[in-house]
Amino acid sequence: MNDTATPSKVAAYGVVSGDMYDWSDMSGARALPRGPVLTRFAVATATGASHLLVVGPHDLDLLDAVVDRAAKTTVVLRTHADAELVSERYAGRSVDVVCGDLRAWTPDQPVDAVLALDGFGRVATIDATPADWHAISEHLPGLTTRDSRLAVVVPNPGSPLAQLRTVTPEASNEDADWSFPIHDRANPRSLAEASARFGGLGYTLWPDIGAPTLAAAPEACSTALAIAHGRPSDTPTLREVQPALGHALDTVGAAAAAGGWLVTRGLETIPSVVGVDRTGEETSWAAADRSWLVEAMRDSARRDASGLRRHVHQLRDAVAGAPERWCGLQVDEIGLDADHVVPIHESAVKLGESADEILLGLLDELAAYLCAAGWRHPWPAGRGRDELTVLLAATIDMAVTPAEVRQVRRQRESSLSSTGMTPVVADRQTPQGADPSELRKLMDENEALRGQVTWFKQQMRQRQTMTHEVRTAARRDVAALNSRIKELEDQLGALRATPANRVAKRASAVPGRARTRLGRIPGARRAARLLRRVRGAIRRVARR
Repeated sequence: MNDTATPSKVAAYGVVSGDMYDWSDMSGARALPRGPVLTRFAVATATGASHLLVVGPHDLDLLDAVVDRAAKTTVVLRTHADAELVSERYAGRSVDVVCGDLRAWTPDQPVDAVLALDGFGRVATIDATPADWHAISEHLPGLTTRDSRLAVVVPNPGSPLAQLRTVTPEASNEDADWSFPIHDRANPRSLAEASARFGGLGYTLWPDIGAPTLAAAPEACSTALAIAHGRPSDTPTLREVQPALGHALDTVGAAAAAGGWLVTRGLETIPSVVGVDRTGEETSWAAADRSWLVEAMRDSARRDASGLRRHVHQLRDAVAGAPERWCGLQVDEIGLDADHVVPIHESAVKLGESADEILLGLLDELAAYLCAAGWRHPWPAGRGRDELTVLLAATIDMAVTPAEVRQVRRQRESSLSSTGMTPVVADRQTPQGADPSELRKLMDENEALRGQVTWFKQQMRQRQTMTHEVRTAARRDVAALNSRIKELEDQLGALRATPANRVAKRASAVPGRARTRLGRIPGARRAARLLRRVRGAIRRVARR
């Protein structure tokens, strides 16, 4: 690494202190900021600027959209591999590339536009004093003019989406500690704190900060919009995301539950809601207050059959009234506005022909949510997705069979795949072109694991049987000991009572034995008779 703070020239880019070798942020595990939503903010930031500063790595397609919109563009990257890649791509254009720590770079002219859509996590070297978000944000105003435009992405450490996806490819990357993590406590804890740092406006980003599909001001981001954009593009099921996201939206609000935040300053042409549908096309969005899916799932969780039936009736009436408005939507793209079912955006995709087919497809997706999320429903347990769809259809007197449900599902998933959209619950795909030997090896490992599981279950059963036998023997031994103790107590009581009885018997027999022995003396009986006569005479005299 270069230890001097004096800029030097290597190939076609400049070098300042803090430059890093043998590493690339642009080809690392973490995704680069990209997508139509961030590109729109980037273009608005760069257009008409005299000196645009791009902080950290960005997707090359996003850079292509902004480099020619400013009179001069400076890209500051900390690794030589990235600096070489960007300098070669924009050779001969008004783009300066600097390799090193952002804190070591001094501009030759003031910067009037700053683009930091990757945040501040990959702008400082690992060999210098650790730099957190606040340190970089305090350094940045020294490089810019007072009225400079700005667009900075800030990760949300409290996002339920981020918490549920903590196990990412970056977590297994041995070089991941080269950037402070997304959950670093040094990050701002709220959108208000991040906006106040730069004196700008804040947007909530959904579902993440890498490639958001929605950027909405907090006051314009309803629950329906958040739910519709709360599914990450690489997650075909909301089994883990949906319940936690719905609860977080009710508890902390849209700003605190968002996947991240975007702080802007000086961008007057950006509306309060910028989003793309699931085909990647930018469209208009309706500000529905609540999500029909979340309300239906809550009624199901409470086993409120009447409430669930009411929501299904509302959906049927809306689809029957204008099928063309609903043929391109999925069930999590339905809103409730003053108890009226409304689509949250317009779509040109066609996922069904008739109103009944469109409605059945939406009910099948609702059943998929209930099954995948493990939520309770008003019907007996053990119902699968097909049976739940049939029961949901029966609430509006729509008679269908499981076979018809599966046919509509196959057609709907085929239409989704052809437009680049993903179903609610994607089927497991068979690997294409896989090596038969590898498949055989996996099957053998699977069989071995099954054998181990079977052996473990047998051992557990044996231990349970042995435990039962030991408990029975212990109970039998305890009963025998109790009987023996009672016998000993009875014997001890008998031993204690015998001497007392003997003493009492001898004491009662003393007068009789004395008379018998005195009768054996010569003249004793005659003397006794004489004494009795004298005693009788004395008593008679006493009575007179």
